Amino acid sequence: MPHHFATRAIHVGSDPDPATGAVVPTLSVATTFKQDGINKLRGFDYSRSGNPTRAALEELLTSLETAPASKTSPDARQDASGGDSFVFSSGSAATAAIGIWASLSKAEGGAGGSDGNGGGGHVLAVNDVASRYGGTARFFSRAAGPTKLEVTYLDMIEAGEAGIRAAIRPDTRLVWLEVPTNPTLLIHPLPLVSRIVKSLPVETRPLIIVDTTFLSAFNFTPLVADSPDEEPLADIAYSSLSKYASGHSDIILGSVTVSPQTAKIRPELIKSLRFIQNSFGACPSPHDCHLLIRSLKTLDARMIKHGLNALRIASYLSKHPQVENVKYPGFKEDIGFADIQKLLSANLKRQLEFLGWSLPWSDPSEKEIEGLNPESLAYVRTLGIPFGGVVTFTLKNGSLETAETFCTSLKIVTLAESLGGVESLIEVPSGMTHASLPQATLDKLGITPSLVRFSVGIEDYDDLVEDLEAAFAAVKG
Repeated sequence: MPHHFATRAIHVGSDPDPATGAVVPTLSVATTFKQDGINKLRGFDYSRSGNPTRAALEELLTSLETAPASKTSPDARQDASGGDSFVFSSGSAATAAIGIWASLSKAEGGAGGSDGNGGGGHVLAVNDVASRYGGTARFFSRAAGPTKLEVTYLDMIEAGEAGIRAAIRPDTRLVWLEVPTNPTLLIHPLPLVSRIVKSLPVETRPLIIVDTTFLSAFNFTPLVADSPDEEPLADIAYSSLSKYASGHSDIILGSVTVSPQTAKIRPELIKSLRFIQNSFGACPSPHDCHLLIRSLKTLDARMIKHGLNALRIASYLSKHPQVENVKYPGFKEDIGFADIQKLLSANLKRQLEFLGWSLPWSDPSEKEIEGLNPESLAYVRTLGIPFGGVVTFTLKNGSLETAETFCTSLKIVTLAESLGGVESLIEVPSGMTHASLPQATLDKLGITPSLVRFSVGIEDYDDLVEDLEAAFAAVKG
């Protein structure tokens, strides 16, 4: 059995150099590789098709996304799961590859399009995907036009089982979810969706793809089943690696990981994705792959601090007189809190239990809370569960201008797009990341002018609160 998450993050794909003994894997920047004869390769021929550094990263991602969080093999570097990962030059490139696969004919290794012969096909996506500021929404709404791929956006929380079943068509090739959604941080019913989809004939059913960017494989592993007798919730995990996986705001990469079970029943998917990536040239820089291998070694430690800070910030904001509609799925008052307890990775559970959490979490009584030091871990445990580092909130009676003043008054927290770095970032979706959306769409999704998205970093909590207090003072009417 595989080693635990933190050990795998440090060692998988990171063998010491056999020639020098260097403990940091060698960065391979070569574009082409010597052959011992015509087509007699030593593993690689041209870096667009594959590169040793990229291969090491893909091996590592496969382990983190698909291997159970339990012990133990004699050598952590031998941990393997049978799944496959693909690292792309960006998350947008990963989205495009999956979309193109859905519309390719079955003869070409694709999902078949509308009738198996290629072209068209249908994707059922959570409605929040339509609000995505990045590549997912742009690809589906504009770039995918020539493929004739159709997309239906559905509020799966509101639709329930009957609505979800009705929305799946005979030509539905993908069911696309975000957990949680951006920026509203909703938890759509992945277990229900999985049960519905996996009740369909295995040869023709759509594949479930889950965007885990806001959580990372540390918190959430939809490709890992709860037990050997069960299937995982999803077939494919998608991630913008530029966010928490990178953690340092210095890498643009994206990934797609296919579960071992899906790789076995749909082997053509693996071959086709590699073909699409190679054909479109959506290959990552070896330098970025090298940096990401470095970053993933600290993912375990970083995500705990992100989560603890975010949980405390959510609690602080929920009591602030200038704030309303605080959203953080790990906060006990959040509408999605009960649902996340079904989604916690085995690794996160293990770490939380070490820190004193009792799982499943239950709301403590006032007597149990009374007398606890608010600065203590014992008190933080009463607030909920650390589950990612993003919090959203609305400035009460605020406008876009109010939100801008609030954000620009911060000194430690930086007004900037993106998320997941060690530094705290804040942005106003209606005027920044989601500004291109029609007002009706913003209203429907609850993205108000004064809604603020806060990517909570790993700075000292007290310093962050002091910074927020100064910003609240600046907009106090």
